[in-house]
Amino acid sequence: MGDTVLYMRGPFPFGMDRGVSADLVADAKATLEVDRDLLKAIATELESFPGYLDKHSVRDIIGQYVLNEEQCERLSRLVFGVGELLRFLNQNVEDLLSNISDWQQGEENREQNLLSLQELDELQDRLPLIIRHYPGLRRQVKAKNLSEATGNRLEDLAIICDLRPVFDEERRKVEGVIPFTTLKVVCKGVDGLPVSLEAILSEMEVHDLAKKATAAVEKLECLRDLLATQGLPIPPLDVTKRGE
Repeated sequence: MGDTVLYMRGPFPFGMDRGVSADLVADAKATLEVDRDLLKAIATELESFPGYLDKHSVRDIIGQYVLNEEQCERLSRLVFGVGELLRFLNQNVEDLLSNISDWQQGEENREQNLLSLQELDELQDRLPLIIRHYPGLRRQVKAKNLSEATGNRLEDLAIICDLRPVFDEERRKVEGVIPFTTLKVVCKGVDGLPVSLEAILSEMEVHDLAKKATAAVEKLECLRDLLATQGLPIPPLDVTKRGE
């Protein structure tokens, strides 16, 4: 008997209250270890950032103000990860604080004493300073959604070269060998499941594919140069990563 598979479309049907954990609270408490004015300065920098904010650029900005590596990492996860979840759930920092308050009174916190009432009061003041719907994050989400809406994303690409023997009528002697190539493309379908396509290529078609790939690289470099002269940023996405 096969495994049961559950398909789900649309937003995950649970609110942030289901997402509050000891790890999230630990990241939130990083705001208590940083000067309040420093949090405001970080927020101002993130708010005025003119381009696209991915997790790496968020960390780079925070790292200019917070030199402690662990604190920087926790604040970066808080700003990018929690902020992304709040946008996905169409919630704000007040909803987050309400759910952290409920978590603080729950069994997990009572057993481990990870968040005191005093710390909760301080979080009520600190978290709104740095968790916001920053324009750069909104632009990043918009660019990511656009990149995923314009075709199936490539999951894997393989070019397999092999030999196929040609036997005699008695199947006892190899009379010749055919070199052949299989192009295997695996994409992520609209349901999130893999979609596979295989095609047999002639040696001439392999060379043609290599030429077209080289031409595509040259076109991409030309487009990057054009965008640079126009001062238009390229969103940092998987689809825009440069190759070696």
